Amino acid sequence: MRVVKRNGRVETLDVTKIQKYTAAAVDGLVRVSQSELEVDAKLQFRDMITSEEIQTTLIKTAVDKIDIDRPDWTFVAARLFLYDIYHKVTGFTGYNHLREHFERGEKEGRIVLGLKDKYDLDDLNDYIKPERDLQFTYLGIRTLYDRYLIKDRKGAPIELPQQLFMGVAMFLAQNEFDCQTWAKKFYDILSKF
Repeated sequence: MRVVKRNGRVETLDVTKIQKYTAAAVDGLVRVSQSELEVDAKLQFRDMITSEEIQTTLIKTAVDKIDIDRPDWTFVAARLFLYDIYHKVTGFTGYNHLREHFERGEKEGRIVLGLKDKYDLDDLNDYIKPERDLQFTYLGIRTLYDRYLIKDRKGAPIELPQQLFMGVAMFLAQNEFDCQTWAKKFYDILSKF
């Protein structure tokens, strides 16, 4: 069986990749189960299934399991949704450099020109804490995605959550005497919610 990746590339379906992904989504959470997620997703593997179909099914399964007696499913759904955003923005499950983010945002006309020039972007990039994304509930990350993350002209996301918080912090700090230090302080306030 083969899977069609987001970039159109076709690969042999590797179930261990899905298991690695679902294991990370439930890691450290209580009253959730990797096997329950995988079984309840009832993934109907077929030749040429898309990785996006697999992703969407897993997210929907986790969302459907959220309930008052098992609240950690909201974090499973949030993590799965975050992984989806990461892939859409960077093509992998992580953050790209803040400089790349600003250059793409400027090119799309979505970020104030010149803001990045006031800062040491390598320093601010190193200061970003991607692990803070794990604080999001599903509703929280879904709302942030739908309403606040920067999208390109076609509506595809070009920004990740911690980049949003750092960008806002930089904008707020731009007229301060030591804008680099203030950007970090504002970032901590915004990203720790």
